[in-house]
Amino acid sequence: MKLVDKETFYICGYAVETTATQNDKDISDLYGYFFEKANETLLLDLQGSKKGYFGLSWYTLGHEKYCYLLGIEVGKDNQPPENAILKTVPKALYAVAWFPHDKDIKEAWTEFFYTDIPKEGYAPNELQNLYFEYYSESVHGDYELWVPVVKANV
Repeated sequence: MKLVDKETFYICGYAVETTATQNDKDISDLYGYFFEKANETLLLDLQGSKKGYFGLSWYTLGHEKYCYLLGIEVGKDNQPPENAILKTVPKALYAVAWFPHDKDIKEAWTEFFYTDIPKEGYAPNELQNLYFEYYSESVHGDYELWVPVVKANV
């Protein structure tokens, strides 16, 4: 795990609101929509777009429902394409960990969130309520998990 101070940046993409029980189907459908309908191409045409994929998550109803946005980094002054949203990711201190493509992402999130981060004396910054996966080459490749953190009250 490493700590990274990251400045504000912007992700444009497509989102779905889901629950833990619907997660697999909803996110699979979202990935299909993103890649099969040429939506990635629309996003790459935006000002300041960068190759690499972000899977942002934020809770919308306690810990019962959350949104998942699949997108790419873009400049802040863009008009999102139809059905897309532009999300601001605020400046924060992040705990970051790298995982190989064959590591189950649910297991990785659970270990990172509940074991690795606390072991280093930090806690997720729940006020920020924005966590993400980053895939530099392909959504089927190696990935990083990014969690905004604060020093834990020990």
